[in-house]
Amino acid sequence: MSADPQVWASITEKYNREEKTDKKAIKFPKPWRYAAAIILLAGAALLYSRQYNPTTWITVQVAKNETMKKVLLPDHSQVWLKPGSSIHYPSNFEQVSRIIDLKGDGFFEVAKQLDSHGNRKAFTIKTAALSISVLGTSFNVQQHGEEEGVVVNTGVVRVESKNQVTTLHPGNRALFKNKQLIASTVNASLYKGWMTGNYEFNDTSIEEIRELLELTYNVTVKIDQPEQFKNIRLSGRVVAKTEQEFLELLKPMLSASIIKQQNTITIKPNRL
Repeated sequence: MSADPQVWASITEKYNREEKTDKKAIKFPKPWRYAAAIILLAGAALLYSRQYNPTTWITVQVAKNETMKKVLLPDHSQVWLKPGSSIHYPSNFEQVSRIIDLKGDGFFEVAKQLDSHGNRKAFTIKTAALSISVLGTSFNVQQHGEEEGVVVNTGVVRVESKNQVTTLHPGNRALFKNKQLIASTVNASLYKGWMTGNYEFNDTSIEEIRELLELTYNVTVKIDQPEQFKNIRLSGRVVAKTEQEFLELLKPMLSASIIKQQNTITIKPNRL
């Protein structure tokens, strides 16, 4: 940053005045006087920078009755926020670390960024229970009560809870449930369906559907007579923009009735 002319003039005037009037003072060689002036100037410039160019923090909230919102971050990373979700982040990633606070659900496409040494700069997301670190990738973060899920579409993601750490690759999921971090293999594109409206099933079980519904719509799902669904596997693509549309399309696919009461969805097999 270039020095403020007034700051530089003030420093120069001070040193000229002291050199002329204070004859009893110890006189340093000119190179040392210049070095001292440069140090003071640098300090003044830093103070000026902090005072007049502070890093501000931005909060983006999406109300539950709004539609999904796309947010472009300062490093050109992109976030799609589900209704009822919010993020909190610094306005300048050059001055501070790339750290995001997330409440709710978001799909992230993280841009690669290099630090001053040419190394990739980490991008970290903080949730209620997890710390998620990446270098450049795309992944999905969903929260349901005390449960949190991270599903990776591309790249590598490091997920950490208080005393557990796991590394995820494309098609991997980390589910934080009952204070345990459990890694598994899933159909990543299916968990991206809340953002695109396209749900791609690939030999999907009833248990995967239950978890998908709970994370996607923040509900509790109960399976009545689960043994009746143990041999059912879904494959194909479903296009549904709303929860109601999705549930209606699932009914014939599962040969089941699906009833929602308040915040609970119950799936029952159809009687023969």
